[in-house]
Amino acid sequence: MQYDYRLTHTRPGKGIKYHDKFRNNAHRAMVWALERQFLDDIVQKAFPCGKISHFDFACGTGRILKHLQKHTDLSVGVDLSEDMLGVAVKEIPQAELILADITRNDVLGDRKFDLITAFRFFPNAQPELRMEAMRVLVKHMRETGCIIFNNHLNSSSLLRRIHGISGQPMSQAEVKKLAVSNGLKIVKVYHVGVFPANESNTYLPGRVLLAVERIASRFQILRMYAQNLIYVCMHADE
Repeated sequence: MQYDYRLTHTRPGKGIKYHDKFRNNAHRAMVWALERQFLDDIVQKAFPCGKISHFDFACGTGRILKHLQKHTDLSVGVDLSEDMLGVAVKEIPQAELILADITRNDVLGDRKFDLITAFRFFPNAQPELRMEAMRVLVKHMRETGCIIFNNHLNSSSLLRRIHGISGQPMSQAEVKKLAVSNGLKIVKVYHVGVFPANESNTYLPGRVLLAVERIASRFQILRMYAQNLIYVCMHADE
């Protein structure tokens, strides 16, 4: 059977198991701590004048929506997993949560958003789904808005070079092509995961690893070795 990422998070019980990993797994908790820091930095710099509208694609259990709600006056999340959204509605009941696959049926119509996020989606998705998803995200992006997405399976990471990691690797060249072919320019890149830890073994205590990664995230030269790259994109003509 041909792989389709659409089907991977729909089974019963997947939502709570997925959500708990960001609290109970030391490595994911470390990554999420820095991702929160980066998200706040991006939003504060991109939208200094007040509350914004936010659309989170493949929103899962609402982790991104919940963190960014302090910056927004409208939060919309879309996911095709009813089980994942079942967790999200408890985490962020004030958000507008929509059960849909907008790559096949764009229920958002002509709605536009200041900020669009998509985390832990693109490197997992098959190449044609990546393109379909980015095309629809750009459609819903305001002219002065931005898209933030990540590649947590960077093909040149130190972890992959030393140990190998599961999942489909995605190169920085593939990310750039995905952005440029959809009329976007990458204006900023953040990184986390330079030290070759993983979800099975952090090798260092959680607090020490967080401190190491926080320092490493300041050095652009280390970006190519990081597991997780976070891209900030705007329309190319902006």
